[in-house]
Amino acid sequence: MKTFKDIRGQDKAIAFLRGIIANERVASAYLFAGMEGVGKTTTALAFARLLNCKDPKDEDACEQCDSCRKICDGNHPDIHLIEPEKDKKAISIEQIREIERHIAFSPVLARYRVMIIDPAERMTDEAANAFLKTLEEPPPRNVFILNVRDPGDLLPTIVSRCQRVPFKPLATEHIADFLTREEHVDVERARLAARLAEGSLGRAQWLASDELFEERAHWLGRLRNAVGGSFDILLDLARECSSLERTKPAGNMEPREEKIALMMGIWKSWYRDMLLIKQGGARDLIFNSDLSSHLEEESASYTVHALISAISVISRAERDLMNNRNPLLILERSLLGLKEVARLG
Repeated sequence: MKTFKDIRGQDKAIAFLRGIIANERVASAYLFAGMEGVGKTTTALAFARLLNCKDPKDEDACEQCDSCRKICDGNHPDIHLIEPEKDKKAISIEQIREIERHIAFSPVLARYRVMIIDPAERMTDEAANAFLKTLEEPPPRNVFILNVRDPGDLLPTIVSRCQRVPFKPLATEHIADFLTREEHVDVERARLAARLAEGSLGRAQWLASDELFEERAHWLGRLRNAVGGSFDILLDLARECSSLERTKPAGNMEPREEKIALMMGIWKSWYRDMLLIKQGGARDLIFNSDLSSHLEEESASYTVHALISAISVISRAERDLMNNRNPLLILERSLLGLKEVARLG
C-alpha cells in the first residue's frame, strides 16, 4: 500500500493534506473530487496512515508501526472503505447505518477513525439523507472522506459540509511510464493507452490489458460503416456493443458498462483526432496515430462544427452510462446522433 511519497501526479492535494496534519487542523469531512483512476482512494488510505502513524518521518507514515501495518494489511478496526456491495450498484442506507453504529463509540485503536465512501455519488437518496444527518453533528476523532467524480452529483448540503480536495487528471507521460515500468506493457502500447485514458491511470491499466484494445481498429471500422450505412447496420452495432462484457471488473461500474465505456472512449478519441487534424494541430498529439491515413481521409468529409457535435454526443452518452441508464438505448441514441452529424457534415 502506498504512502504519500509513492503517489505521483497529485502534489497539490498531498501538500494540502500534509499541511492539515502538520497544523493539527483535521476536519471531520473531506471531498476528494476528480475523475476515476487518478488516485483518490490511494491518497485517502495514505492520509489515514499518516493521521494514525505512531512515528511519522519526513511528513509521511513510517510504514513500520502497528497502525501502519494494520492499515496496509487491510485489517485496521478503525479504517473503513464503504463501497457498493457485491452485485449491487448503490451504497445502501443499511451501510450508512453501519457507519452510525461505528461512530457511536470512540475509535478502537486509532487517533482518528477514517471512513472512505467510494464512490459517494452512488449513495441512494435514503442513504445520502441519512449520511447528511451524520455530518451535521459528527463525533470527534472521526474523519469522512467522500470520493466523487463530480460534486454536483451529491446533495449540496453534503458538499457544503466537506473540505474539497481537487484531484487533477494525470499527465500522459506519467501514465505511460507507470505502465511500462510497473505493468511491463510494451512502450508503444503504453503510450497509446495513456493517450486514450484521458488522465486516468486506472482507465489506462484496463485499456492496456483489455482484449478490446487489440481490436480497436476493427471497432473503429465498424463505427464508420454503421454511421455511413443503413439503420439496420447501425442498430446491429448498438446491440452488439451493449452485450460486450469484460472478463473481470476494473472499477465502479458493472463489467458490461465498463466495456461499453471503453468503447465510447475509443469512439470519442477518433472524432477528437479528426478535429485535431481539421484544426491543423500538432500530429504528435494524435491518439490513434497508427491509423493516421484513415483519419486524414475521413476528416475531409466533416466540418469543425460537426466534429465538435459528435464529441458532445459521445460525452453525453458517457454521462448517461455513469448514471446507470439503459446501455442499449444509450448506444442506439448515440449512434443515431453520430449518423445525423455525418449526414449534415
